[in-house]
Amino acid sequence: MTVSSSSAAWPDLAAAREVLRSGRGDGIKVAIVDSGIDLSHPALAGLELADDIVVSCDGINLHIAEGDGTDVYGHGTAVASLVLREAPGVRLGSFRALDSSNHSRSLVISECVNQAIDRGYQVINCSFGCRGLPRYVMDYKDWVDRAYLEGVQVVAACSNIDAGIREWPAYFPSVVGVRGIDCDPQVFYFTAGRMVSFLACGERVEVPWLYGTTKVETGSSYAAPLIAGKIARLLSGLPGIDPATIKPLLAALAERSP
Repeated sequence: MTVSSSSAAWPDLAAAREVLRSGRGDGIKVAIVDSGIDLSHPALAGLELADDIVVSCDGINLHIAEGDGTDVYGHGTAVASLVLREAPGVRLGSFRALDSSNHSRSLVISECVNQAIDRGYQVINCSFGCRGLPRYVMDYKDWVDRAYLEGVQVVAACSNIDAGIREWPAYFPSVVGVRGIDCDPQVFYFTAGRMVSFLACGERVEVPWLYGTTKVETGSSYAAPLIAGKIARLLSGLPGIDPATIKPLLAALAERSP
């Protein structure tokens, strides 16, 4: 379903709810900044990536290369599948920042995000977080601010230990920070007054992993892509909507926190 929308107007909530209910995210590009996406997995049969980019660092220089449809850890494949469950009409792009140990560097993540913005992605899923020295904050703020100014939606997972622990990028106000909880996968929640204010299903989630296998995983990593998919539905079904409206609109459409 597509509803005409003016960038200057607050969308009709009933129409927006219908978009969330029946939309597919058609025409929206979602970047998965993660460990890669395994295109050989049966759960992703037929998937064609809009982009497959690998960014790495040798300790001094960044290296940017074309990917080969593989995942070095499994996490990115899981995240990609969840976006597609929520919004099967989106075009996915893989921007590999995480290594085979599920670790990365801030400058590698920054390059992946900037590559995605340069290539026209409207939603960027970051199922990871940095909790470290304050100096790292600016490494994230630079690209978070760029995304905000260019109307790109950044969705990020929060700490699995405690949503009150500051992790970036989820703790920036312009980012849609998400916490995983035990709930119906079709339902999502909003809690006012918190930096990480959205909640979605993130417990005991069955996802594809490496070598054609599946796993049951728990964490905010698996809640964030559900919200990214919902945002893709809104962007697709409400063309012309002001990008700054998406986060408050999503809050208005969510259930109140349980």
